[in-house]
Amino acid sequence: MALNLGGGSMTSNFNSLYLGQAQSMLNQSLMRLSSGKRINRPSDDPGGLAVSMRLQNALTVTSATKQNIENAKSYTDTQDAALKSAGDVLTRMSTIKTLYGDSGSGLNSTDKANYASEFRELQAQLNAFKSEKFSSMSLFSSSGISRNVYISTQGSTGATISVGTLDYSAALSVASGVNLSSQRYGANAASISDITSTQLNTAISNVASLRAEAGATSSRLEFSSDYLSTSMIHLEEANSRIMDVDVAEETTNMAKYNLQVYAASAALVQSNLNMSIVLDLLNFNSMSRR
Repeated sequence: MALNLGGGSMTSNFNSLYLGQAQSMLNQSLMRLSSGKRINRPSDDPGGLAVSMRLQNALTVTSATKQNIENAKSYTDTQDAALKSAGDVLTRMSTIKTLYGDSGSGLNSTDKANYASEFRELQAQLNAFKSEKFSSMSLFSSSGISRNVYISTQGSTGATISVGTLDYSAALSVASGVNLSSQRYGANAASISDITSTQLNTAISNVASLRAEAGATSSRLEFSSDYLSTSMIHLEEANSRIMDVDVAEETTNMAKYNLQVYAASAALVQSNLNMSIVLDLLNFNSMSRR
């Protein structure tokens, strides 16, 4: 009687093949769970990797654009802070002027001299604001220095906002030959008697207009920054769907592949055991005949 061992050998080979495949899938699943990434090698998803690289580039450009916008907003906010302080100084000067000129206030000559001294000091402070800077950039200039800030990820072909210096000196020019920002402490300071309350009110109104101008630019920059923040969230979501692993799904896959490895291992052991039994029987029969 012929004994065919080919079927057992083929079964063993298939079991070995299935075991290798299951082990490979299990290793891939473990790699995804440990790294947190669905794509760890280009071969995992070549097309998805290409899309992810484009999304990453768009995210980087958007982040850089947003940073530039926020820096520009800090510049305009610093302008507004200086103008607010200038407005407070002018309001105090207006108060002093009112008290100084009120004949019924009961001020003696010493009191008036003290108010006049404070008035001159406040003029010096107005002059100091004129030279303030943000980093190395001047906040105010009569020459109107401006810079274009990209608010789009398209760069020079996209939308821009012009951010520049404000004409602080012109705002404090309240009359011919009288500019509150150019007066200095000492002999060059304008006397409190030489400046009228109307002129101070004009200066306050002009500074308020500059604050409105800075505020309008800051508002547009803020809206642009908010839009880019939202855009970054959506870009990150899109990239995450491609690159990041679904932990729940991959955990299920790992359990499945782990079970397949155990099953294939058991089948391979069983097929090898069957072959061993047959060989033992053949060996026993051979020895019995002797």
